Amino acid sequence: MKKNLLKDLRGAKSQLEIAKEYGVSQQGWQSWEIGRTLPDNATMLKMEKNFNVPMEVIFFDSFNHKTT
Repeated sequence: MKKNLLKDLRGAKSQLEIAKEYGVSQQGWQSWEIGRTLPDNATMLKMEKNFNVPMEVIFFDSFNHKTT
């Protein structure tokens, strides 16, 4: 199951290239991309604006995680 849309949204850019745009390391971006961690709210808002996709869509699984 896909954790989020970051890999799709970065397109042809490498993780390192896009990580630099957001002021994080490549490892930090990778952690977001695989769903291990989430960016802070300010970064999510920047992504929302840059990608023109609501953060709730980008990080759907994280925003809709249900525990039983």
